[in-house]
Amino acid sequence: MFGDILRKFGSLIADATGTVVRANGRVWHLSIDGEFPFHCAAPALDEWLADGSAKVVKSGPHRTVYRVALPTGTVYVKHCRINGARAWAREAMRPPKARLEFENAARLRSIGIGAAVPLAWGTPDTRWPGQSFLITRDLAPAVPFPDFIEGRELSPNSRREFARALGAFLAQLHENGINHPDPHPGNLLVSWEEPTPPAPLPEGRGKTFFPSPARGEGKNNSSLQEGGPKFSLLDVHAISFGAPLSWAASRANLIRFNRWFQLRTSQTERLRFWEAYRAARPSVPDAACELERETLASNRRFWRARTERYKGTHRTVRTVRVGHVRGLAVQDLPDDFLFAIMANPDEVFTRPSTRLLKQCVSSTVAELEMPTPDGTRSFILKRVNVRNLLDPLKNLVRSSAVRRSWLLGHGLRERWLPTPRPLAMFHIYHAGCLPTAGYLLTEKVPNAVGLPEAVKACRDTRILRAWAGKLARVVRTMHDRGVSHRDLKAPNVMLENATSDPANATPVLIDLVGVRASADAVPFTRRAKELARLNASFLAMPHITRTELLRFLLAYLSTGERQLSWKTWWKAVSEATAAKVEKNRRNGRAIG
Repeated sequence: MFGDILRKFGSLIADATGTVVRANGRVWHLSIDGEFPFHCAAPALDEWLADGSAKVVKSGPHRTVYRVALPTGTVYVKHCRINGARAWAREAMRPPKARLEFENAARLRSIGIGAAVPLAWGTPDTRWPGQSFLITRDLAPAVPFPDFIEGRELSPNSRREFARALGAFLAQLHENGINHPDPHPGNLLVSWEEPTPPAPLPEGRGKTFFPSPARGEGKNNSSLQEGGPKFSLLDVHAISFGAPLSWAASRANLIRFNRWFQLRTSQTERLRFWEAYRAARPSVPDAACELERETLASNRRFWRARTERYKGTHRTVRTVRVGHVRGLAVQDLPDDFLFAIMANPDEVFTRPSTRLLKQCVSSTVAELEMPTPDGTRSFILKRVNVRNLLDPLKNLVRSSAVRRSWLLGHGLRERWLPTPRPLAMFHIYHAGCLPTAGYLLTEKVPNAVGLPEAVKACRDTRILRAWAGKLARVVRTMHDRGVSHRDLKAPNVMLENATSDPANATPVLIDLVGVRASADAVPFTRRAKELARLNASFLAMPHITRTELLRFLLAYLSTGERQLSWKTWWKAVSEATAAKVEKNRRNGRAIG
C-alpha cells in the first residue's frame, strides 16, 4: 500500500506509457503496443458504447468489463468505478486502479510472467479522484481457467502435466516476489499450444483432476495441446512486487489458492501440484498436510461468511411481500408461481393437485407442481405450525425454524453438501410485526426414496454397501466442513434417483432445522452422537448386520484424516447408541 502511495507522485515502475491524448473530457495514456491499434489517438470508448460494439462480459457495482471487436483485433475495456467513501479515499491516496493494473501488467510481462497486454488507461480530465478505464488486448487462444477445465475432458497424463505446470507457475510467482492477493482460478488464463488428441480414459475410472461434462451435454471436448500449459494473470491492480516471498507469505497465498481446488480435485493431484512447487522452490518446508488442514479451516471461515449473505438480499436473493406475508426468495423463481402461493399459503395444502407427504403437530409437508415450457417441475412446501403462543415471540428474538432451514440449506450447498436448494422462505405476520406460521419452499429431490424405505426393501448386499459408502463419505465431509446435523436419523436422508437407478443412488440431507455450522470441525463427541443416532435407525433391520455397520464406520474414517483408531470410534458410537435407545425407552418414544 505504501508503494502505491508513492506511485501517486512518481511511478516506481519503469514507464510503459507512450503517447498521452486528451479527448471527450478524458485523458488517455497509450502504451507502445496501444499506439498502433488506436493510431496514436484516443480510444473511441463513447462510440463503442453507443453503437453496441462493446459487449458486457462481467458487471458489478465496482467495475464493468466489456469486449470490443475492432478491425485490429479484440480488446477488453475495464471500467473501474468508485462505489463508496473507502474506495474514494483509496483513489485519493494512490494512483487510479486502471493505472495500477496497467503498470503492473507491463512489469509482469517484462520479467516473463504472463499478463494481459496493456494498451491504454484513462481517467476523466480532472484532478479529482473518479472512475478510470483500462484497455487490454485479447490473449486468445488463452481462456479463463474455469472455462478451460470445464470445457475439456483431460486424460490422466494431461491432468498430471497440468498439475505440475500449475505448481511450477505459482512457484515462479513466489520466487520472483510476486504476491497476488486474490489468487482464485478466475484470475488465471490458460493456453496450450499444438493440439494433439487426448488419450482415451480407462473404462470405469471415475476420478478426474477436474470435473468433466457429462456425456450428451454438448460441451466442447476439444483436445489439449502439447508444449505445456501457459498461464497468465488477470486482475493485477493489487499485486505486490518485492523479494522472494517468505514461507509465511507463500503459505498464506497457497492456502487461498488451494481453497478452490480442495473441493474439485483429488488429493493425488494436489500432491503433484505441491511436489512441482517444492521442486522449483526447494528451500520451503515439506508442509503438504499442514496446507491441507489450514485450507480446510480457511474454507470453513469462508463458507460461514458466505452463509450470512442469505440473511438479506444480494445478487441471488430478493425480498418478497404479498399482503401480510413477507420473506426472501431466490431471483430465478417465477413471480406468478411464488405470489400465488404467498397470497394464501394455507389454501395451497387443500388443493386437489397438492400431494400431502407429511402432516403432524409440528409441520405439514406437501408436493406442488408448476408447469413450465420444459415440462412440469415439482417443489416441496413445508409449513412449520405455531404450537403455542410463545412461538411467535421466540421468532422475534431468534431465527425461526424456516429461517434456519433457509440459511443452512444454502450454507450446506455452499459447502458442496447434498441438500435440496431452498427457493423461498416467508412468514405470515400478525399486526405487521409478529411472525407466526412459517413456510419453506424447496426443490424436490428427483426420483427420491427415503433411506429407511429403501434399505428395508433392498436385499442386494452390493447396493446396500454402495449406499453405505456414499452416505459415510457425505457424513464425514459434512463433519470436516464444520456442519453438525443434530438430527441425523435415517428418515432425514433421501436417496436421489433410487427409483430410476438404485445402484447409483446418492444420499441427500433434508430437515435442516437443527443444523449448526461452525468455523471449526465438528468435535469427536458430537460426531459419535450423530453416528449413533444414524446407527439407532437401523437396529430393527436384521439384514443390517454388525459387519455392515463396521464397513460404514471404516468408510467414514477413510474419507479424511484419521486421528483415533476404529476401535475407539466403535466403542464411542456403541455407547452413544445404547444411551439413545435408553432415553427413548424412558420417554416412550419409538426410534425412527
